[in-house]
Parts: sequence; C-alpha cells; structure tokens
Amino acid sequence: MRAALGSRRIPHAWLFTGAEGIGKDAAAIEVAKVLRCESPLENGTVPCDICRGCVSTAALSNGNVRFVFALPSGKGEDSRADSPMLKLSDAEITLIKEQMALKAANPYHNITIPRAQQIKISSIREVKRDISFAANEAGWRIVIVSEAHLMGEEAANAFLKTLEEPNSRTLLILTTSARSRMLPTILSRCQEVRFDLLTDEEIAAALIARQGADRTAALLLAKLAEGSYSRGVELMSGDLNQLRFDVVSFLRTALRRSPMALHAEIERLTSGSDRVQIERMLALLALWLRDVYSYRLTGGDAFIVNRDQLKDIQSFDTRFARAPLDRLILSIEGSIRAVRSNAQIPLVFTVLGMRMEEMCFQGPGG
Repeated sequence: MRAALGSRRIPHAWLFTGAEGIGKDAAAIEVAKVLRCESPLENGTVPCDICRGCVSTAALSNGNVRFVFALPSGKGEDSRADSPMLKLSDAEITLIKEQMALKAANPYHNITIPRAQQIKISSIREVKRDISFAANEAGWRIVIVSEAHLMGEEAANAFLKTLEEPNSRTLLILTTSARSRMLPTILSRCQEVRFDLLTDEEIAAALIARQGADRTAALLLAKLAEGSYSRGVELMSGDLNQLRFDVVSFLRTALRRSPMALHAEIERLTSGSDRVQIERMLALLALWLRDVYSYRLTGGDAFIVNRDQLKDIQSFDTRFARAPLDRLILSIEGSIRAVRSNAQIPLVFTVLGMRMEEMCFQGPGG
C-alpha cells in the first residue's frame, strides 16, 4: 500500500479487512489525508498534518472525502429516498453529528448509533451522484465505506455498479470486520489489504501515546484488548482496578471452602453486571493466574502484568504450590465460553468456584 501511494499507482478500490478495532478506518482516513495533502512527506507516503487538505480530511469535513456508515431508517422512509438523512428525527441527526465529531477526534472510535443496522441504498446513490460531478477541488476524491458488509443487497448491488465503472482519480476504500458477509462480486473488484491483530506492545504504546495511560495500566489493558486498540480504549473508561481486585476476592472466597460465603460473593459480583463485564472479569482472573504461572516459572516479576499484586501472587503460589495452573486457566476459559452461550451467570461462577477449590486442594492429580 505504501509503495502504491508513493508511485500514485493506486487501484480504484481497496478493501481493508481484519478484526474490529484494529485501525482499518484510521488507516483509510490516513490514506485520504495523504492523497489530499498539499505537501506530503517521505516520497508522498506520509501526510504533513498541517495543510488545509490534511486538517479538513482529518476532521471529515473535506468536500472531496466522503465517509459512509450505517444509519437508522427514518419512520416511513422509502428506499427510493434521495437523502439518507430523510425522515430521521432531530435527535438522531444530532447523535450522528456527535458520532462523526468523535470519529474525527479519534479515528479509532467505533461509531455507535441505535437502530443503525444497514448502510442505506440512499447513501450509496449519494456517493454515486457525488463522484459523477466535477470535483470541488483538483486532486483525488476518496470514498470510505466503513463496515461495508452492512450494505444491504440493494445497496451492495448499487455499489457494485460504481466499482464496475471507476472514475478517474477516485479511490474507493471499503473496510470490514466481516469479510464473509460481503458479495463475492464486490470482493473480486477490490484490492484487499489484510490488517492483522495488534500486538500487546503496539496497543500499550498507542494507549500511552494517545490516551496518556501509564505503562503498567497500558500493558494490562493491552492483554485484555485481544488485539483491538479500540477495545483497549473502551476498557480504560471502565472501573478496571475494581474488577481486578474483585476477581482476587472471588478466588480467595472460593478457596475458603465455605459454600455460603461463595454464594454471597457471587451474588455481589454478578448483581447488575452485564455479560460483557462478566467476560472481562473472567479474563482478568485468567490473566492473574497466568501471572502466578509466570512467577512460578521464573521466580521474578519480569513478565507479570499485575505487578501491584505481586505479594498476593507470591502468597498464592506458596500456599498452592501444587495447584494445576494450566487446568485452572482452562476452566476459566470454559466459563467464558459458557457466558457467551448465554448460560446462567451465577451458575457459571458457582461451578467455576467449586472446580477451583477442588483443583487447588487436591493438586495436579485431583
């Protein structure tokens, strides 16, 4: 992709694929900035970030850059409508503008709008009209279609016609986290660029640079983010420290061998928590036990994420030196799958607590 930008031998359509939250939209906006930049750097591959073209593109306000995404359907809206904003309420239009502002401020932001389940046919028609007219200014025109798999059949077929009749100096960039849901005919007409999951170090570095996180917190968030920077940012907004201490409290209670105490602790932890928060809690517990495993293997804290809980980690390893940590972690992973399968959350925690007690007190062969 960098070579194509440098030579300006750019395909008429790129498809950025990969997991959600790893920067596909951010990369698409960066490409648009390069192409609209008045003084690009490094042989034309890096935007200057200070010219009018860069600033307006980053703000998603450049007349030659269009950003398309899923919108809610207005009440009684006709698919033949000319404008995708037709018949939306004032509140919905305000929310859409707010989400666009958040995307401009942070290109990793996931646009979230209630009832926005499809990219409308009217949005695609609007794109087609725009690129058929003369450009507002000289240079490239760029259309970014975020999460392009959300195009309905009618919208996808309309977009296919745009792909089949490319305009000069017009670049179409589609991003998707669900490649399998896209029409094969669209896939075949785009040059695909695959985005891999981000490493923990990459996520941590971005959280430190962009969000001002300290390194210990950034590494912890990166471990939980599962390769997604936007998920790491989302985790920052929650009470992560409280969850970290909650999981240690659950572990301690499970090992007290008191069914009544365990029941009370489970009720405290799960009351009012949604499944996403429960998954995070279990993931934190698995990460804590991995820290115990790391300490057991190395005798030091070089690879421990929860360094502020080192004394608890040392104490657990001393008391339960024969506990099968690999099996404990596998049990937690099984509990996460059960939560995702809509199992009853208190039951999941009860079964997990009993298994952990059994394994810790009986040892490897228990």
